[in-house]
Amino acid sequence: MKKAYPYPILAGDVALTADKVWVDNIPLSLKLISESERVIALHAIKRDWQEIRIKISVSVDPDELAGGAWVSPLCLGTVRNRRTNVRLTFPLEYQGAGCWSGEVELRRGEHVGRCEIDAWISAEVHGVEGRLIGRAEKNWSADFEAKQPTRQRSIKMLWKSFADHPRLNEFRDDPWILDAEAGEPILYLNSSLEGFRAVLDNASIPEHKMVREVIATQIASEAWTAMFNTALYVSAVEGGAPQWPGGWHEDVLRRMLPDFFPETSPEEALVDLVGRRTVGEGGSDLHARLMHSATLHSKKQKTVAGTARALARLASTEDEA
Repeated sequence: MKKAYPYPILAGDVALTADKVWVDNIPLSLKLISESERVIALHAIKRDWQEIRIKISVSVDPDELAGGAWVSPLCLGTVRNRRTNVRLTFPLEYQGAGCWSGEVELRRGEHVGRCEIDAWISAEVHGVEGRLIGRAEKNWSADFEAKQPTRQRSIKMLWKSFADHPRLNEFRDDPWILDAEAGEPILYLNSSLEGFRAVLDNASIPEHKMVREVIATQIASEAWTAMFNTALYVSAVEGGAPQWPGGWHEDVLRRMLPDFFPETSPEEALVDLVGRRTVGEGGSDLHARLMHSATLHSKKQKTVAGTARALARLASTEDEA
């Protein structure tokens, strides 16, 4: 999404790439760097590292850069970790032909979870220094918890006896609870609920398998809903631009927002929803859209339709018998 500015800015894309990564001057395997996902997976680092350096490159249309109404454009690489509240900038060196390159640094003790790598281009415009004239269209993530360079993650599921657990005892009659406040979301399944674990883990006959599929789909739908609400709550808008929350919160938003408004970019959709949340707007429309997105991601429609057909076949077989 291109935000409106009261001064000229770059109309073309600002492309950001991560070229190389070093861990204490030792090159990181290229298999852990994904250009398509824009993710650097760092979980595989087993040594007691002190510094990670990432070589980045930024490029824009050279003709537009040379012909614009700005003076002395500069490019900065930025690193932001929302969980540790760290935000650092690193000047990049101009290479000519609309390209900058340089390194950003991640120091041990400053980062946990995931940090975002972005690029900003500033210049003097109409006599005013430090004007933002461009920003990377798509940022990168350095993920300290990812084994593979991908933005999509699975939810951790744990069986717990809610009746015997001090923190879950309050929900002892609930079949499941999603803890979306942890570093990563955790889905707790209630093993103290009679017969519940047997249905999910040991379904053998067709009827039991159908029940398992319906329950699993309902769990997934509620989990997507809870994660989306949590992710939206920790998102923000600054100066009209969306501030993605990073980590699993951002994963959930980027996957679900296209279902809310198919004709709108995820950035515009996030600005819209954060604005509605800020002014306290509820609305059945947004609730219906959230239910629709959760249904798609949990595959509820397919499961319900398949279960209905299977039940019809079973009933037909029994009638014939």
